[in-house]
Amino acid sequence: MSKRTAVIPVAAALLLAVLPGTAFGQRNPKWGNGGVEFNAHVGILNDEPEFKPGSTGQDLIRRDAIVGGRVYYVFPWRGFFGGEVQNSLQRLNIAGSVSNMQTWWFTGVIGYNFQIGQNLQIFPVAGAGATRFAIETLTPETDFTLSYGVGAKYYVWRDVAVRADIRQHHVPNALEDIRKEATGQDEVISADLIMNELSIGVSYFLGGPKDSDKDGVYDRGDLCPDTPLGQIVDDHGCPLDTDLDGVPDGWDQCPNTPRGATVDEAGCPRDDDLDMVLNGIDQCPDTPPGALVDAHGCPFDTDNDGYLDGIDRCPDTPPGAVVDETGCSEIQEGIKEGLLVLHNVYFDFNEDTLRPESMPILNEVGLALLQRPGIKFEIQGHTDAIGSTEYNQELSDRRAATVLNYLIARYPELDVGLYSARGLGESRPIATNETPEGRQENRRVVFREID
Repeated sequence: MSKRTAVIPVAAALLLAVLPGTAFGQRNPKWGNGGVEFNAHVGILNDEPEFKPGSTGQDLIRRDAIVGGRVYYVFPWRGFFGGEVQNSLQRLNIAGSVSNMQTWWFTGVIGYNFQIGQNLQIFPVAGAGATRFAIETLTPETDFTLSYGVGAKYYVWRDVAVRADIRQHHVPNALEDIRKEATGQDEVISADLIMNELSIGVSYFLGGPKDSDKDGVYDRGDLCPDTPLGQIVDDHGCPLDTDLDGVPDGWDQCPNTPRGATVDEAGCPRDDDLDMVLNGIDQCPDTPPGALVDAHGCPFDTDNDGYLDGIDRCPDTPPGAVVDETGCSEIQEGIKEGLLVLHNVYFDFNEDTLRPESMPILNEVGLALLQRPGIKFEIQGHTDAIGSTEYNQELSDRRAATVLNYLIARYPELDVGLYSARGLGESRPIATNETPEGRQENRRVVFREID
């Protein structure tokens, strides 16, 4: 056997060697999986005659065109058998006389389709049959023929495939009777005829397995035979729902919905309270707009004043402080506005010593001042008109200084250079000094923002 005649057996051996790691991994191929295959093809026939008796000069002219057809029955397990008919017009040179010769092949074959992916099959094929050689002036001759090769089918649709074949046709003792008759010799050199075929064609499949729901998986392997049109299915024909939201991938307009989120009919999640945590995951689905929430969709209230972070204008309100609708206490609002008047900072009678009930109030003032770094404030002390003017002035100076010293000692983060203390005595009353209530109004501590 020459190098050229060995090409097809070697190619078939290599194909079978590499297929097990790929083809057998396809559990349920969706294409070319049974039925009757009708194939029409054309190609090139490269003859390699081995009979060359020196004096008679017998030879075949090579590289002839070939046309033919094939009919196979393909089993559901992808094995197949069938018949082939092919024809080629060749030219035979016998003793210097060149004649046209019609060559027909009638071959029965078996093979197996290895599934490589969804659209591609590769197959080995082998068979035997008869080759008929016919020259007009001579008696036709029919010889036994072996055929073997490999091929591939690529499915452009479930019932239509483009097919390519590489074949080798081996005719033992070819053309002996024709050569004897043409030369008048009783004996001719016995030789084999090797014909290499390369062909391409189109195959149509009829009567294969049904796919009632048109999902690309045949009914016999479809575990979900009523899949609606448009669904993306797995190898078993069941719709995929990658994000497990109850809406199949083929309909899901939001295919990456987080696990646990509730979705609409299009597969898209909702966030009714607009807090960026989806319904179904949101454990607090009625969060007010603007509130800051945790990973479960529940809002924060860092200072526990009843006003949620993100809405609370004063998120650091001290515990127990009375706040308004913005989450801020009167003290925080006063410091923000630059004017805070306190009537509930108490001292011992005729002294500058702070009473204990005043300290929580001043603590809240200190926290509010920390929220306004770099702003200057003057702490003013005011008294009622009981006692002499000089005494009241000196008492108010001491009480204003006591408030400032307390704040600096309690909150060392405050910049002492930004704050000053000044007593104004009874000089700026805001109510009458003739009644106890009026005198209480006049006894006050004021924080005023200054340039």
